[in-house]
Amino acid sequence: MGMGGGVKSRASTRVRRPVAATLFAVALLGPSSSAATNILAIRHWSAPDHTRIVLDLDGPASYRHRDLVDPHRIAVDVAGGRFRFSLDPIRIEDGLIRRVRFNVLENSGKAQVVLDLDSAARYDVFALEKFGAKPNRIVVDVKRPSPAPDPSRPRVERNLGPDAFGDFIVMIDPGHGGEDPGRRNPGGLKEKNLALTFSRELQTEVDRRRGYRAELTRNGDYFVSLRRRREIAEERGAHLFVSVHFNAASARSARGTEVFFVSLRGAEDRATKELVHAENSADLVGGVPPRDLDTADALGRMLVDLRQHDSVERSQRLATLITDNITGLRGMRTRRVQQAGFGVLKSLFIPAVLVEAGFLTNSDDVHFFRSSADRARYIRALVDGIVMYCEEVEIPRLGWTMHTVSTGESLSQIAQAYAMDVDSLKGANNLNSDQIFTGQRLRVRPR
Repeated sequence: MGMGGGVKSRASTRVRRPVAATLFAVALLGPSSSAATNILAIRHWSAPDHTRIVLDLDGPASYRHRDLVDPHRIAVDVAGGRFRFSLDPIRIEDGLIRRVRFNVLENSGKAQVVLDLDSAARYDVFALEKFGAKPNRIVVDVKRPSPAPDPSRPRVERNLGPDAFGDFIVMIDPGHGGEDPGRRNPGGLKEKNLALTFSRELQTEVDRRRGYRAELTRNGDYFVSLRRRREIAEERGAHLFVSVHFNAASARSARGTEVFFVSLRGAEDRATKELVHAENSADLVGGVPPRDLDTADALGRMLVDLRQHDSVERSQRLATLITDNITGLRGMRTRRVQQAGFGVLKSLFIPAVLVEAGFLTNSDDVHFFRSSADRARYIRALVDGIVMYCEEVEIPRLGWTMHTVSTGESLSQIAQAYAMDVDSLKGANNLNSDQIFTGQRLRVRPR
């Protein structure tokens, strides 16, 4: 293993081998080993691809880690460490880590945290400086093994076009998660929790619409980096990206929905700049290996910017139609569509928006979104905006158009009018029977 990063240096230790050796990785760039460090708390989250263990510290620390076998385990030794909590083991039992144990190594003056594993696993260890309300931390990410590709499994074609049609995949991104709570109100309501509840209900509503399917970037209380959120959308073949957040302001009168699309230049007004800073700081709050915070070189950024212009225009139209459909909902106000440099929106290929649904610091907005009936009305309006966008922008781009069924029309009549056969018409609209209804919107080939 390579050298680990001390807290002050912000370098990271990234272990990419199975836990099979007993070599030490040392991080000695913090204070001297004689300095005492209080370990204030241990926190953990289980995500689909890893389990995270976080050691909260009262200051920078020197530490080293090693992987051991028979049985498999990871040991992190903190020089001069003192536990400030009960030393009872913490059971995790998530199929990756069985438990976390704590040892006081009196002879060496170290505090030792041991992760008992179910089997050999890759892991990262890195230190994070204090940031905002977050203390200094040592983070251990234990990785779940990636499943080997199945060569017999047919490749799923994600492209839609004039010769084939499938579901529009809407990637819903619940903001924050895990040790990144996001905003919170005086009553303790956390943005990460409300965003996840809202996003799950939004997924259900999208899935109700024929020809649309939604997936989530996270489906539990765990941290996902901004980059990983974009990667998930690309891996799943998403056609749209909607990031769900809730705002906060010092003025409790501030309320309402704001919908943002990406700006390649950044925000213009002060309030938006502060919001962008708060949302883009998620990686610093939640904790990613410091080297992952590095940006690409200038040429790489230029190429990204050039490829983004088409999706920026489409994102603006998506933001506008979502806002238009929410406007007028009883009990909710809307604010103007805005453009800002949110990192999570900087996708290369697909239209993406960030919805700040309401203000956690406004009692009317909190009351609205705590009501399941009000959330349902809001979510239906939001999805109406997504559907309108797809019918207006994406479906014509793919070589299709929309037909509204008139009274007395049949599938065979509509198919004939658009030079299609009935089976193709049913396939394009995911119809399992010949039954249609007046006012139904069908995807058809242009005449």
